[in-house]
Amino acid sequence: MKIDPGFLLDAYSHPGAVRDYSRAVDRVGLWKSEAEFFGRHLLREGRLLDLGCGAGRTTFGLYRRGCRNIVGADLSPALIRLARDHAARRHLGLRFRVADACKLPFASGSFDGCLFSFNGLMTIPRRARRIAALREVRRVLAPGGRFVFTTHERGDDARWRKERVLWNAGRQDPRLHEFGDEVVEELGRPTFVHVPHRREILDCLDAARLEWLEDAYPGLTRESKAVRDFVSFQCRFWAARRKFQGSRSCRRRVPLYI
Repeated sequence: MKIDPGFLLDAYSHPGAVRDYSRAVDRVGLWKSEAEFFGRHLLREGRLLDLGCGAGRTTFGLYRRGCRNIVGADLSPALIRLARDHAARRHLGLRFRVADACKLPFASGSFDGCLFSFNGLMTIPRRARRIAALREVRRVLAPGGRFVFTTHERGDDARWRKERVLWNAGRQDPRLHEFGDEVVEELGRPTFVHVPHRREILDCLDAARLEWLEDAYPGLTRESKAVRDFVSFQCRFWAARRKFQGSRSCRRRVPLYI
């Protein structure tokens, strides 16, 4: 059976995942690299959507940095329940919703910024569905709205050359859809992730009509031990935006970033 959204729902409702994502809210918080990169692109005063928020690690981290108008959304009802519990214990009126990134329950132009941290976009199986998610992000962003996210990055190393041989021979894991797909054991359960080449992400942004702004590979060397233990891999950070519509939109006041 091919990997599907039900597989993802099971993976992120697993007790091990729920426990570790809950602990990460206080023990991990925002990474230094997240705070720096997000701070270049997300409006502190803006309406923000935290996609794949889990138990709220990034939602609460951004709230503490002054982002008061932020909504968290995740596919897993178990994680959303945890996020709401964390908010209640902190006496915060933050909003969290169960949502599928490929069909968001928000009006067009609802947000000034959106984030999809911790490689969340790459846990969506099939390129067509990842592009559908990107198009949904574009739809819910206001003109000029920013989107930040992270991915793994596929290199030309021995591991992927070996995997290419398997795909060319038709002997790859039959559950997978595309080259770059992986099923890995994490937090006590199998998890799906797609590992893209940089060019692939640029093409997907183009297909979704999102304008690339920058990407960076800051690494984990300056992160705390708690972050390194939680992440254990390098991430590429991406920023894109929904283009302004017409010249009048370009004359907005200078925004205050976080």
